Amino acid sequence: EELLRQNQCALARAVRELDRKRQKLEAQEKKIIVDIKKMAKQGQMDAVRVMAKDLVRMRRYVRKFIAMRANVQGVALRVQTLKSNSAMASAMRGVTRAMATMNRQVG
Repeated sequence: EELLRQNQCALARAVRELDRKRQKLEAQEKKIIVDIKKMAKQGQMDAVRVMAKDLVRMRRYVRKFIAMRANVQGVALRVQTLKSNSAMASAMRGVTRAMATMNRQVG
């Protein structure tokens, strides 16, 4: 049970870290868009082309971070399910013992 709790904490930490990185990428993306517009007004199309490629790459990374976050959350959900199943099995063992004791006392 302790191991499950540690794993859940680690997964939650990973989700937060992925969110932070994604937010940084999105902020950089906005900055690149502003720079692209500024360079386009100045007529520096070569720089605009390079920055547009960076923008596409940045958006791809953001999508990857979103997918990774979803995968980590899926694993966390599976861990939570295992924890719930373990608790249910433990409770059922207790009920079984209590029923056996009652049967011995009655019989």
